[in-house]
Amino acid sequence: MPGLEVGHQKFLKRVHEETDNPEWNIENHPARKILARYPQNFGNWVAYLENLLLLKKAGYPFAKNDLDLTEWKAVAVLESLQTTRRHRDGGPN
Repeated sequence: MPGLEVGHQKFLKRVHEETDNPEWNIENHPARKILARYPQNFGNWVAYLENLLLLKKAGYPFAKNDLDLTEWKAVAVLESLQTTRRHRDGGPN
């Protein structure tokens, strides 16, 4: 497939730019625009939510008032995304 090779070469060039020039990566990484929309501690909050999800999956007995409504919804979104990803990638449920 000719288009696949061109796409692969563009991908390799982009990987090289990002790994060879960390300053370029910091300034131009696509995630930067997304993260700029959120408070600086957003990544920490997501990590906290992921830890809560792991505890939930391990059977930790959360009570309904242990988290606020936003946290419960965010944990549910992360859980849904993980389930979707597993199904897409053919992994176990």
